[in-house]
Amino acid sequence: MLKKRSRVLCGLAALLLLCTACTGTGEETPGAQESPGAQTEAAALTLTLPYYPNDALNPYFAASAYNRGLSDLFCEPLFRVQADYSAKPVLAASAENRGTSLFVTLGSGRFPDGSAVTAADVVYSFTCAKASGWYASRLANLSAASAESGGVTFTLASPDRYAQNLLTFPIVKSGTADAADSIPAGTGPYVLAADGTLTANPARDGAAAAVTLQAVQDEAHLTNALEIGNISYLFDDFADGTYTRPAGQATFVTMNSLVYLGINGTGVLQSAGVRTALYYAIDADSLAASAYRGCAESAALPFHPAFCRANGLASGHKADTALAADILSRLGFNRFDANGVRTNGTASLALTLLVNSENNFRTAAAYAIAAALNEAGFFVTVESVPQDEYLSRIAAGDFTLYLGEVKLGENLSLSPFFTASGAASRGIDQTLPVVAAYAAFCAGETDAAAFSEAFLDDMPFVPLCYRAGLAAYSARIQPDFSTAAYSLYGDITLWRAAEAAK
Repeated sequence: MLKKRSRVLCGLAALLLLCTACTGTGEETPGAQESPGAQTEAAALTLTLPYYPNDALNPYFAASAYNRGLSDLFCEPLFRVQADYSAKPVLAASAENRGTSLFVTLGSGRFPDGSAVTAADVVYSFTCAKASGWYASRLANLSAASAESGGVTFTLASPDRYAQNLLTFPIVKSGTADAADSIPAGTGPYVLAADGTLTANPARDGAAAAVTLQAVQDEAHLTNALEIGNISYLFDDFADGTYTRPAGQATFVTMNSLVYLGINGTGVLQSAGVRTALYYAIDADSLAASAYRGCAESAALPFHPAFCRANGLASGHKADTALAADILSRLGFNRFDANGVRTNGTASLALTLLVNSENNFRTAAAYAIAAALNEAGFFVTVESVPQDEYLSRIAAGDFTLYLGEVKLGENLSLSPFFTASGAASRGIDQTLPVVAAYAAFCAGETDAAAFSEAFLDDMPFVPLCYRAGLAAYSARIQPDFSTAAYSLYGDITLWRAAEAAK
């Protein structure tokens, strides 16, 4: 087991020497300016993007992901989170993490009227975001913002080494986003008009693609709209567990939605060794490829696979049934009862696995997990129940194992597991050493390797995979996927006309 662990951790330790930028406490270098050729390509590109006419275009009031996503076109954030979850400065020049606060120095952004982005504009935008249900949940660890000379100080509820990753909310000119029907003024490549049209931002240099908005009434019609050419792009996160693939071009994008095996740390599962045997008995690679139909990327640790990827760390996790069985034998579970279930003479490894019956991906995964665990000497019965019952039983602690999913923040926070009130904390003993190790990691007192060691020692839950969504788009365009999936369109200025269409 130590050899297995060392392969995971050695890759991580090696990467830490290469990925200093991921610590997020120093100044980042802004990206290079676009070449004239790239600007010409952008000017030749025409995009038609969907929106809901009965929903607000103001991102702080929009209910739909598509309307919120349009803010990528007419607004910019302080930082844009890249696909590897590093933070790239946009309107910020740099960030200094001071433990319980984060000081952001502003860059030189300008609104369409030519006025500069000020600290007051940032504080106003933060206030709008905190009042918005969708943004507020992502900003829970940022309790306040105050304007200072040269920048803004954000107060943190608890230390967070990646706090700058949370500063992705749209920055708008103070006073322009007060109501749902307000038309916010941002610094993006486009200006949004009251009639929903988008025109090039006169305060920006360079050419911009022509963008029109196509009204849609029902999300179910988006696929057809793409296939007949009425829209250029859509994104399906497969949240309901149903896989569909439109005709045409498509790219899988791994999201920050962690699928995991929740463990109620009582009875035989109070033993960290038994929990570790669960980990080695499950083939996460197979789950991602089969149960999730390729719409997921397997995980060896709770970190996102793209986060500081290195030698084998994020390449997945295959089962080692023999190792799992050996661990159980060394723990004393070396006898079998009449049903063929491992026992230590007083307790057996008969368990139940709770799953939401309304999600096809998770149901398929649950049965595959049960089969793998049974092969290692457990006896797992799947309990497939409706969502309401599933949620109420987890809340009540009425489970031994459950298959769960949690959407983590852009700051990669595992606080849903390691705080007593966290959404995924049920069943986890908050006095385990891994909880303190995570707090030390967030505070910058230890590195990711030390936290990973503590995680593998305690195994409070089993990370399985991160789900992927599908970006489908016209054959005439090539979107840019350099940003994290939280941003629907990312940096639209990097989109290009497809080579085949030239």
